[in-house]
Amino acid sequence: MPSSFTERLSRGILLSDGAMGTQLYARGGRGVGPCLDALNLSQPELVRGIHLDYLRAGAELIKTNTFGASAIRLAAHGLAGRVADINRAGVAIAQEARRLTGQELWVAGAIGPVGRDVSQYGVVRSASAQ
Repeated sequence: MPSSFTERLSRGILLSDGAMGTQLYARGGRGVGPCLDALNLSQPELVRGIHLDYLRAGAELIKTNTFGASAIRLAAHGLAGRVADINRAGVAIAQEARRLTGQELWVAGAIGPVGRDVSQYGVVRSASAQ
């Protein structure tokens, strides 16, 4: 693997995986309600299989199945207390897929919008801006 992500990008286009949620639905994955992130705990083999298919297709970067795994979004499904478990499982599944293939690739954490107005929480600053 190149020494850094930036170095790899300097060599040209990097192929990433595709829509995890679409693949989960297509393969019959059903989370808690519409919460597909919970499948990291209940059906890890399904999530791993999707990662492996993307890797076999040539992806060099796969994203974790954690797009909606924030406390705010998970609370809507009664899973706010499982945020760490779901996110850790999502990372572990992606890393296991990398290990199984032995391929040179990156694992990126998928982070989606929280799905509602969060202005009540005040101004959000990045860690680097503080």
